[in-house]
Amino acid sequence: MFKKIGSDNLIILKNLSFLSILRFFNIGVKFLLVAYLVRVLGKFNYGVLIWTDSIIQYFIIFINFGFNVYAAKYIVDNRDSKVELNKITSSVFTIKAAIFLLSLLILYLLSFFDTFSSYKEYLFFMLLMGIGEVLFPIWYFQGVEKLKLATYITVFSRTLLVLGTLFLVTNSEDLIIHIYLIVFSSILMGVLGLYILVKKFNFSFIWVGLETIFKILKDAYMFFLGRFLSLTFNFMTIFLIGVFYTMDYVSGFDIALKIVLVCVIPFDMLQQAVFPTITRNKDKTLIKKLIVLSVGFGVLLSILLYFFSIELLQLFGGVEMIEYSAILKTLAIIPPFVALTFILGTCTLVAFGFDKEFNQSLIISSLIYIFIISILFLMNSLTFWNLIYLRVFSDIVLALIRVFFVYKRNLF
Repeated sequence: MFKKIGSDNLIILKNLSFLSILRFFNIGVKFLLVAYLVRVLGKFNYGVLIWTDSIIQYFIIFINFGFNVYAAKYIVDNRDSKVELNKITSSVFTIKAAIFLLSLLILYLLSFFDTFSSYKEYLFFMLLMGIGEVLFPIWYFQGVEKLKLATYITVFSRTLLVLGTLFLVTNSEDLIIHIYLIVFSSILMGVLGLYILVKKFNFSFIWVGLETIFKILKDAYMFFLGRFLSLTFNFMTIFLIGVFYTMDYVSGFDIALKIVLVCVIPFDMLQQAVFPTITRNKDKTLIKKLIVLSVGFGVLLSILLYFFSIELLQLFGGVEMIEYSAILKTLAIIPPFVALTFILGTCTLVAFGFDKEFNQSLIISSLIYIFIISILFLMNSLTFWNLIYLRVFSDIVLALIRVFFVYKRNLF
């Protein structure tokens, strides 16, 4: 028993170490570039970048179709069957490629609307990131608990993005150059990931029948729907601010939110690192320890965000961003609730086989958000600060719903 526990902890520590590096370069670098981009591009152009990205992220989630959770769990369950691994992997690639082509068509139709037509060039170029999303099998690497190679690929591609941005993006007219670099980095990461999958794991593409495709789509559908709707918390808020207010407000909200999301990265890494282990051993004691540790650390981060809001905004966005300190102080409430959400989600509900409840928590909280947005719009009360308060409220609701499901299923 001691050896088994020691082995599991070693796997978690190893996964967590590589995920720490991977997240830093895949997400952290994006945040760190904020300090440079907002100064070079200016508040308006940076706001345009974030606003267009908020739209493209819906397409990215559409392309992924919940496979980052569903496929990873499937790989864990079938890691000893080469036939099943090739079957599910080929199916995922096929579905993602088809959805990417569909996304191009949808964006083309949207480009005829005034809201999107002004920035359609940026939108089409940014959607090409979907090629990288189609090809990069992070879900496979996570499922077989071999994150080292994925980490190396991410570090390499994101390093090129950073260097390219620092050397080539030098004034407010270089927004399109930065978009080119983002797309190149994403596609390169996807190509290298596919190459490793073929060479290292001997993946062989096989044609699967429509019956298999539809079965996988059906199984992954709820994961996709939950994840797609959950984007409302961040990206719909950004989209609405850009539509009803100005790109300057988009910049202020985004920088404050990114500072908060940097603090959330450790919880995201932790859930991905322990997910395969808890899926195997169903250790409820470990989950309880993770909850106490994560929520406690989240409260500490909230306190630091609140009292150092001005300094953090100045560091990330310059002196001009200090005026948005009240936004950061409001968003500072989020970390402990997100920490609880992560541990009770993938590491508890999904790991114990309660996929339905996991997705329902996302869907219910997102529908509540959309319902409140609709009421505010009809009452002509869709103000900037109401959007901020609703953003915080939504995370609290999601955490409470997952607490309810966990107790309902007696997972404590």
